Amino acid sequence: MATKFHIKSACPAEAPENPRECSISTRDTTPNYNLTAELRGYLIKQGADLVGFGSIERLDGTPELHRPQRFLPSAVSMISIALRVNGAVCDLIARSTWKGEDPPSYNSFQMFTLAAINPKLDELAYLGAKFLENRGFKAYPFPANMPHSLKPSPGYPGGIADVSHKHIAVACGVGQIGWHNLLLTPQYGPRQKLNSIITNAPLAPDPMIEGKLCNPERCGFLCARACPTQAIPRRIEAKKSIQIGQSPVEYATIVGWRCRWGCSGMLKSVGGYRDIPMPAEEPSENELLKFKAMIDPWQTRATNLIGLVPYCGKCLSVCPEPRRARDIKRTPAPL
Repeated sequence: MATKFHIKSACPAEAPENPRECSISTRDTTPNYNLTAELRGYLIKQGADLVGFGSIERLDGTPELHRPQRFLPSAVSMISIALRVNGAVCDLIARSTWKGEDPPSYNSFQMFTLAAINPKLDELAYLGAKFLENRGFKAYPFPANMPHSLKPSPGYPGGIADVSHKHIAVACGVGQIGWHNLLLTPQYGPRQKLNSIITNAPLAPDPMIEGKLCNPERCGFLCARACPTQAIPRRIEAKKSIQIGQSPVEYATIVGWRCRWGCSGMLKSVGGYRDIPMPAEEPSENELLKFKAMIDPWQTRATNLIGLVPYCGKCLSVCPEPRRARDIKRTPAPL
């Protein structure tokens, strides 16, 4: 039986600023399975490895900042796009981590797990949005990796983005969030990067994944043991819980500024050129800038040449593959 979307009015009682934004309320909101299949096939043909669809109402149980309707009030559907990262470069980081050695180079990890992938993800989001707008719908694409504000905060030490791609991916049935806060998929484990689109097109939602792809107690908290800054807790009680769709979602409460220390390349073991001593307590915004100013000037040449590059990646690299896709159950599609 076709699922009906429950559309909340996006427009005030008075005359809207943009009457076209309200046009969704007059449309048939029955999921369009043909359009959904056509868009999925198009994105796969353009290079996407995984594509999922979900009702935007599945994020109603998440924090306000994770709800994307503020960018497109008439949105009823979400699209999650994933590109697989290179496995061999992750394997190199994993081997070096367990041997207690620095890898021969971080260059390939930086290029082929982020720098070369982000532009492709941005292109896919643009093309997917263009596909829908050419068919008369509104579609809002997001950047793959661009903080909304570069200014750090306790909850978002790397700067907050417009949306959480991993929460959208969970709501679109692409994967689940692991203990390390990365998205896990049955196909690639944590080894993919994400982008998202929201739209007022009534796309057919994919079922969400049931069961657990991540069991940190079973693997002995491998991600926490590999973390060079102790940003990931090793206690199952140190978790946060939210709800996506009808499913509870739990993952570790990361010590954000410690994670950012590694991801910013402020240690030799994560690809940095020098070790910058970590303070005993979380630094203030201005103190953090002073610490970042201690990064070797030659190290900054990589970002000058390439742009945003990742360091560390140890939790992503050591994480074991989840169970096979055939062992994963999915929740019914509604919501």
